[in-house]
Amino acid sequence: MQQQEQARLERRRRDLMRKGMAVNQALVTLKANQNAKLLDLKLPHERKPGMTKEEKLRRFLDQIIRAQRSLGTDAYGICVDCQQPLPQAALDDTPWLEQCDGCAAKESTDF
Repeated sequence: MQQQEQARLERRRRDLMRKGMAVNQALVTLKANQNAKLLDLKLPHERKPGMTKEEKLRRFLDQIIRAQRSLGTDAYGICVDCQQPLPQAALDDTPWLEQCDGCAAKESTDF
């Protein structure tokens, strides 16, 4: 069981690293006044009006870094709003996830 959990954490660590590099590359491209391909990134703050591409990318990169830092601690996998555990399947798919579906839906209706 512990071996499975270690493998899961390592897989998430690799996924976070890959996504972080992709977001960072998009930021570099954007800052170089080139057209960054944001469609492939699934930006989590897409629904927040008024944010520039750079702000969205920076927020996403910050979110990935927070997930990397908390991975393997008790803070990882806990909704930042309601403090409930996030579903393991959702974290396997999106290891930088910070909110449960209920809190994310509530936030999106606030805009």
